[in-house]
Amino acid sequence: MGYLKIHITGAILAFSGLSAMGGNFLDTSAAPNLVTFGARIGVNSSNVTVSDDMFDLWNKNSWGTGFDLGVVADINIRNYIAIQPGIFFQSRSGDYTYASRFWVPTEGEDGTISNEARDMVQYGHLRSYNIYVPILASVRFNISDKVRWSVDVGPYFSIKLKSTGNGYIYDLRYEGIDKLATLHRTETERRGFDFGFKLGTGFKFFNHYYLGVHYMAGATDAWKTTGMGGRNKAWVFSAGYDF
Repeated sequence: MGYLKIHITGAILAFSGLSAMGGNFLDTSAAPNLVTFGARIGVNSSNVTVSDDMFDLWNKNSWGTGFDLGVVADINIRNYIAIQPGIFFQSRSGDYTYASRFWVPTEGEDGTISNEARDMVQYGHLRSYNIYVPILASVRFNISDKVRWSVDVGPYFSIKLKSTGNGYIYDLRYEGIDKLATLHRTETERRGFDFGFKLGTGFKFFNHYYLGVHYMAGATDAWKTTGMGGRNKAWVFSAGYDF
């Protein structure tokens, strides 16, 4: 019971401290404007993974850099909560290194057939350009008269405009019952559409200037190629101005 009293007392003191901050910490009054707009610009660090069992020797996807540019609209339900749709142009990038081992039937000079190990190593740089639309629920808290803190979460939808640097998958193919298997390669292909969730936090200063950080977690397969699987993910660091 003693611990319970301490926790209750601590919660009351914490709430009292928040309420004592400059302004009302959670302002539930009506918003002065139903709709407001803002501009955002930022940088990101992104990654696109591949299914773990796709490349058996090495499967490494590194985080790369890109940029975000877009606009948002705040549909202010109350002073403390808003729905924030937006539209962004985004570039993403990253490096990859894949390696697989294949045992290829090979015919020797004496006509005997043996299996020969072949290690296929590939590396490269991925880049994509996308349009994405987040629809976030944003809860706002008054830290002081000049600073507001927001916590955001919601889905996003992304359409790929262009991508470069795709890798390859290799497979053995038998051309006939009396012929040896040959190794073929197929270029991988990124999906043109991505759906996921965006969540993060930000601060607005003097009612206009914004700084924020968000994480974008893709919820669909990143690759159109069968078996590649994977997910898109990114950290976005942005600055902005609310009108």
